[in-house]
Amino acid sequence: MRARLRRLAGLDERWSGRLRVEAGTPAGILATVGAHLGDGPLWLLLWLAGIFYFPPPRRWHILAWLAISIAAGVITYAIKFTLKRPRPSEVDGFYSKSYDRHAFPSGHATRMGTLPLMGGWLFPEFAWLFWLISIWCILSRVALGVHYLGDVVVGWLIGAGVSLLALVLVLS
Repeated sequence: MRARLRRLAGLDERWSGRLRVEAGTPAGILATVGAHLGDGPLWLLLWLAGIFYFPPPRRWHILAWLAISIAAGVITYAIKFTLKRPRPSEVDGFYSKSYDRHAFPSGHATRMGTLPLMGGWLFPEFAWLFWLISIWCILSRVALGVHYLGDVVVGWLIGAGVSLLALVLVLS
């Protein structure tokens, strides 16, 4: 079992390395912008703006999206602080070194996993854009060396899975 996990970690490192870009290049600049599209304070501001701007029932649905994102985040951080997988490299400005030193799974990717499902459910006309932002963000975090590919895939699946579960069981 450990040999399989080591082999899987090696594949993850190799595939992630192939996605890396240099900072300061056009690809690096695009990745830097994309990597910040999943920042928690940005999404908290957007959710709060939506809660205050839209009338019910959309207001309550946005509040549900926020609650779903928090629930998915709790799952992510429970795994993160249990497994304590180190990040591929230390990169300033992309996570808090005081409380988020671990890479697996990615909290940004968890938030981005809720985006195409919850955002697409609430605003179907923008579903294509939510998918684009979601993929751009998670791949950017790998491209900059903040996460391994496996970190963002599992984080995204947690966010999408909690969203799907909520949509099927509660919100439909």
